Amino acid sequence: MEAGKVIQKYSGTNLNLRLKSEDNSDFVTKADFESEKIIVGILTKNFPSHNVIAEEKTQINKGSEYTWVIDPLDGTITFVHGIPYYSVSIGLLKDNKPVLGVSYIISFQQMFWAVKGKGAYLNGKKIHASTQDTLGAAVCGLDFGHKKRRPGKIKAYVDSLINKIAYPYSLGSSAASLALVGQGILDAYICQAWIWDFAAGVVIVKEAGGRVTDFEGNEPDWTKERLNIVASNGLIHDKILEELKP
Repeated sequence: MEAGKVIQKYSGTNLNLRLKSEDNSDFVTKADFESEKIIVGILTKNFPSHNVIAEEKTQINKGSEYTWVIDPLDGTITFVHGIPYYSVSIGLLKDNKPVLGVSYIISFQQMFWAVKGKGAYLNGKKIHASTQDTLGAAVCGLDFGHKKRRPGKIKAYVDSLINKIAYPYSLGSSAASLALVGQGILDAYICQAWIWDFAAGVVIVKEAGGRVTDFEGNEPDWTKERLNIVASNGLIHDKILEELKP
């Protein structure tokens, strides 16, 4: 929430966009950096022996079984353009397995959180994944990412699913999309992205009664920086995996 306050302070201002890479759709702003500084400061104060991985620059390796995985502003481009689905995302891995997740959709002041074995919550109220069991009637998130990765994503999952589901949505924030799967608004979310895009949201989905795998139906490998994720209500999961087969 402290990070969210800082991000919202910059809403509608000149953010001095800076390219993160040669891909001219991949931006970072001072809001990203300030948010990360606040989150890392709070976590390292309270959990000084834990590891930390954050999107913009922070890498702290204490050799701990616990690793905090942070996206200080998930959905930078949506934020810059005033689209309200941008988030703060903080996940915790224990022995390289997600066990805790918090995603804060700032514009709506929606705080999603979950702890393994304890359910998933939105602003203190328990949430549940949807009960849609027909793929053709399902509403799913399919994010396309930055320019240089789009062709691979279209081949890997967009082409396979775009005409098999009721409607595709791309919110530009994995954390927000996964939270909406947990809330039962989206029936599934399929994406390739970075570990910090998924670490929090997958716990929320699982604890809301959903299912999370890689594209082959296996437990995602959380030792990798980039992952393939299928997160669903569980009822349409196998149908999605079937469509993703080469």
